[in-house]
Amino acid sequence: MLPIDETLRAVVALAIGLLLGSVLPADLLARYKGIDIRSTGDGNPGTVNAFRALGAGFGAITAAYDISVGVIAIEIARLIGVSEGPAYAAGIAAIVGHRFPAFGRFQGGGQGMGASAGLLAYGVAIGLVNGWLSATEIAILVAILLVTFALTRSDKLMAIVMLPGLVAIMLYAQADWQFRAFMIVVAMHIWIVQAVLIRRSPSPRTIWWWSRG
Repeated sequence: MLPIDETLRAVVALAIGLLLGSVLPADLLARYKGIDIRSTGDGNPGTVNAFRALGAGFGAITAAYDISVGVIAIEIARLIGVSEGPAYAAGIAAIVGHRFPAFGRFQGGGQGMGASAGLLAYGVAIGLVNGWLSATEIAILVAILLVTFALTRSDKLMAIVMLPGLVAIMLYAQADWQFRAFMIVVAMHIWIVQAVLIRRSPSPRTIWWWSRG
């Protein structure tokens, strides 16, 4: 059982992660321009729709925040003295906040892909630095991404095909269980979101792969 002070710090870290994730730059910048981001493009208050609806400048601002917000939450958690497990959980809380923003009564959020991608890249970097992931393993995953894209021209299928490989690597990695759980949760979140998107609107080049049968 965690000591009371550690528990309180963990709760604070999770709350900070949730609140940071609840800040949606795409929505705020769209309001500044007098645009309803949820009625524009694909209706998602995230990075991709910000580029489409708001232009490159505001899209870049949105991307910078969305991609970094989960990592910021983890680093703040470490600054307030929580252990690795709750720190990783704070990063995941930022994804939850993006999907269910506290400032919007837990409705009208985005998909959390920017935060998830940022956390996944952050985790890969940690894995490489600590020797939990090898350069060979990363090269294999990148090769899977490139081959899948060459065959399908689908960024969604790239993630769907590659991420199970990353999860398999994490299951057997010589890392602490908190890190492995963190990476698997983030990877599976991306996988599920991309699978749902393909099911909703499969492109002609992915129908043969995903919708057959």
